[in-house]
Amino acid sequence: MTPKRLISVSAALVSVILTVSCTRSAGVDSQRVAALLDSLGIPSMQLSIYQNSAKSPAILFNADSDAVFQAASLSKPVFSYIVMKLVDEGKMDLDTPVASYTGIDRFDDREMASRITPRMVLSHTSGLYNWAASPTSDEWADSRISFHFAPDGCFCYSGEAYAFLQRAAEDVTGKSLDELAREYVFEPFGMPLSSYQWRDAYDSLAVYGFNAEGQNMGRWSGISPNSAYTLRTTSSEYLDFLTHAVLNGEGLSPATYKEWLTPRTHAIRFSGRERACDRDMYWCLGMGVRVSYDADGNPVPVQYWHWGDNDYWKSIYVVDIRKGIAMDYFTNSINGHEICDEICRMTLGESCGIQDWIGYDDDM
Repeated sequence: MTPKRLISVSAALVSVILTVSCTRSAGVDSQRVAALLDSLGIPSMQLSIYQNSAKSPAILFNADSDAVFQAASLSKPVFSYIVMKLVDEGKMDLDTPVASYTGIDRFDDREMASRITPRMVLSHTSGLYNWAASPTSDEWADSRISFHFAPDGCFCYSGEAYAFLQRAAEDVTGKSLDELAREYVFEPFGMPLSSYQWRDAYDSLAVYGFNAEGQNMGRWSGISPNSAYTLRTTSSEYLDFLTHAVLNGEGLSPATYKEWLTPRTHAIRFSGRERACDRDMYWCLGMGVRVSYDADGNPVPVQYWHWGDNDYWKSIYVVDIRKGIAMDYFTNSINGHEICDEICRMTLGESCGIQDWIGYDDDM
């Protein structure tokens, strides 16, 4: 993909809400970031960092602190936390088939569908394609669901599987996705602007997305709440989720927190075509994890992460529990992932290998 200039993000338009001392401690060169955004044509960005046991004020590039971005697939880790809460409460079990909680009428192969468990969904081993049809289309809700692989086999990233598990969580609790999110995440962690469904406030707060030609692609306001991709939030609020839940395990029992963050699946993104960047990537129950290996060859977590990609809104988070650092950034450009390595180097001291892993390719 060849980056193209969109809207100039000159130094005059950059609003950096951060003191000089905080900028230095975070390792972020705001002028360097502004120039990078300008060179890639990225109109707006929010960047938030937690380190040294403190959260720095958000770093804002042509965006207000309450500007709401699409989190895209960063929706999934939040939902995975909700599922782990339901596990702690005894309302769901990681190894009980999802079909025990909800219907499977849309599946072409109901026998295989009856074998899918929440553990498989959260670790992306359900065997399902990413989507049965475009989830933003009118046809999606009634589309037929087929399998790419047998359940509990190889890594196979699937938003469709998350939507299946969402239906189960809603049926078990009698609550909507956004009601569950407010109860378990948004209210406990102080995230008043966050929602899986469109809110009236977003008419003024939600940022527009931009394609490679600089065209305004709208806000996508009419999408039904979906655990895989419809979360809207701010960088600062999402960082609160990361620090409370991922970094510190708040709200989960120690056993469930450990289960949530244990590497389970070797994340070879394109089955049968392993790349060098796949070697150190695994998936836990809801997020990716970059690993090292112990003397026996067992994966040892280094950084937890996830990426978001709703075409014109790109986002990333990384949490390094060993260093006590968490960071995320949100952009409203199709080129938003091309800054991943540089932002990781500034905030964590290394690229983390994420940009290569999510590299543009013939995704499933």
